Amino acid sequence: MRALAVVPVQRLDHAKSRLAAVLDPLSRRSLVLQLAERTVRILCTVPGIDEVALVTPDPNVAASARSWGAIPLEQTDQGLDRAIAVAQRYAVARSFSAVLVVLGDLPLLEAPPVRTALALLEPYSVVLAPDRHGTGTNLLAFSPPDLPIPSFGHDSRARHRLAARRARCTLREVWALPLALDLDTPEDLALVRGVSTREGET
Repeated sequence: MRALAVVPVQRLDHAKSRLAAVLDPLSRRSLVLQLAERTVRILCTVPGIDEVALVTPDPNVAASARSWGAIPLEQTDQGLDRAIAVAQRYAVARSFSAVLVVLGDLPLLEAPPVRTALALLEPYSVVLAPDRHGTGTNLLAFSPPDLPIPSFGHDSRARHRLAARRARCTLREVWALPLALDLDTPEDLALVRGVSTREGET
């Protein structure tokens, strides 16, 4: 199985607006870049991932992608699903057999749970990892790469499950804290800092 990992990153000037109460614009831009770089570098270490693509409409993010180890793909239309569609077309054109989407705002991301999710694509057609609230999706893997599965946004976990049923695909869910904790709100930021502090004390 040839797998393409995909990291979608939005424009820096639009990024993480819900953190505006606790982070100024420059800090939010820096945070997005740091998380994106960390995500790409971790994915590059996962056995079974043959290539990492970073999809973004932001030329500043794209300019950094290759130095992180990713192929930059230009997104011309807004929206997460449209970003993933760019990667799906790339995957099909280059004969990848699977796509693994990992959102670029997972501060606790580690390679082992990603490897576990990817390995599950052998018996299943779709694998997803929900967010900590149980309603969103932070990782979505599917094979073949042109399956009409991606449906991100509000309540995406339920929509992805429905899309898999409609496509008559087998689906498996995985839960791991490194995949569940994303960074969108001040509450998320406080939680991440708390986890990091506890880990530093052990």
